[in-house]
Amino acid sequence: MRRQSSNEHFNQSLHARLERAAPDFPYPTPPNIEQRVKQQLARETSSGPVRSMRWGWAVVAVTLLSLGLLAVPPVRAALWEVLQLGSVRIFLAEPTPTATSRPSTSGSLPPKTATPVNSILELAGETSLAEAQDQGNYVIKLPTYPADLGQPDRVFVQDFAGPVIILVWLDPNDPERVRLSLHMLGPNTYAQKLQPKRIESSEVRGQPALWAQGPYLLQFQQGNTTVINPGRLINGHVLIWLEDEITYRLETDLPMAEAVRIAESLR
Repeated sequence: MRRQSSNEHFNQSLHARLERAAPDFPYPTPPNIEQRVKQQLARETSSGPVRSMRWGWAVVAVTLLSLGLLAVPPVRAALWEVLQLGSVRIFLAEPTPTATSRPSTSGSLPPKTATPVNSILELAGETSLAEAQDQGNYVIKLPTYPADLGQPDRVFVQDFAGPVIILVWLDPNDPERVRLSLHMLGPNTYAQKLQPKRIESSEVRGQPALWAQGPYLLQFQQGNTTVINPGRLINGHVLIWLEDEITYRLETDLPMAEAVRIAESLR
């Protein structure tokens, strides 16, 4: 009941914000997405109520992206400050202040200029693949593409209201450089992506996905203390998608088409 009430509140708030924002911007010509929406609704109906509610968030986010609304700064600020796909919440923010921007406060989100970690050793929660499997309570899938990827070089489990598994592949020619990272978040965990520079819609196995750029929250080890700060392992993009109630976040400096190919190779 609480989840249903939350969804109803979201829909009512979104409708009100759309009505207020509509007169202030030129409405873009929408693409013909009727057939795609019908297919998505059919899939949701057959997959049951819990999964349907999760995909409801994804459909809202991808539909907004498809219509181009988030590309218009006044509407992006007026519609909703958070998008959610699976366990990942994406906090939207304007790239530069405007005359109507709210002044920053001590509770503001961290800046989007966070840089990649200097060393993979800074991450908290290093463990083995077998131990991560025990903590995750779900099958850890590994990419089979590229063919030379093999097993992850480093494995981490971090606590964000539940175990978040992070698999890291290093560049064989530069062991300090992360080649690829794959994050797995169960249904009870959460993650935040902060002030993305760019968001695009995509698909993984025909399901909605997001292609974003910018920092997200990670846990770092500082002596005997674990701290949470914005960061990223690769100076590139992140592909986010939901599959079998697990939210995946693939971080890479490859093009989106290659990232999708890697995502679809998980076995």
